[in-house]
Amino acid sequence: MQVEVVLAAGAGIGESPVWCDRAQVLWWVDIAAGALHRFAPATGEDRVWPMGRAVACIALTEGPDLVLALADGLFRFTPETGALAPLTSFEADRPENRPNDGAMGRDGRFYFGTMKSAPDGVPGGALYRLDPDGRVTRLLEGLHVSNGLAVSPDGGTLYLSDSWKDVRKVWAFDLKQGEVSNRRVFFDTAGRLGRPDGGCVDAEGFYWSAAIDGGQLLRISPAGEVVRVIEMPVKKPTKCCFGGPDLDVLYVTSLGETDDSPDAGALMALRPGVKGLPEPRLAI
Repeated sequence: MQVEVVLAAGAGIGESPVWCDRAQVLWWVDIAAGALHRFAPATGEDRVWPMGRAVACIALTEGPDLVLALADGLFRFTPETGALAPLTSFEADRPENRPNDGAMGRDGRFYFGTMKSAPDGVPGGALYRLDPDGRVTRLLEGLHVSNGLAVSPDGGTLYLSDSWKDVRKVWAFDLKQGEVSNRRVFFDTAGRLGRPDGGCVDAEGFYWSAAIDGGQLLRISPAGEVVRVIEMPVKKPTKCCFGGPDLDVLYVTSLGETDDSPDAGALMALRPGVKGLPEPRLAI
């Protein structure tokens, strides 16, 4: 499997790629640099918007704006003007935390998680839901490093991982009307290379997990069985998403910090032979 470096970004913590099918661009972030990126595969241009603090994950909206999870809350961002407008805060009582991973549900809601900026072994992160009316609801407590958020094609299953070294599991939840239930272990990475970082699903309902520190992407069946392993040119892939005109390109971000791989922090792309789904949008 050929993995192409499409942008030698040298990101500190490249994360949260989201494909916009309307503009045919890939949005992604560098959490460490506090920067939002927009990569246009057709031209190779990568435009950067500095945010001045950690920016963790992204939701597309029905219009041209984005919703960004920043260190100090959720914001509406207008790329054309650079305007940033606060929507709501969600962890004012936890100044040691920041947002981390996020994913849109098929129900038009945005699910995102938090973590301590300096994880210390005491779980202080949580899972949240942002509704189109702007309300934020806490769904789950007790996370170290929230990650791996993705929603099944039918919208009925939410995936969530914890990357902490002593946890390193992916869970599945029943998802109905914005509520999660029936938590169960979907995949345990104990004994495998790497830990579960970001994830996505393909059109066939298989879950893709970036195995950070293991230098791999795993394709996992709905039954929790690894059916494919793709070796990456970096040790720390962080998250993947499907994009391209036919949604058959898998884009992968990576972490440059603490990785001595020559391509560490790069944005990469490959064609795995399966397609993804259009990214749902938040009507807010």
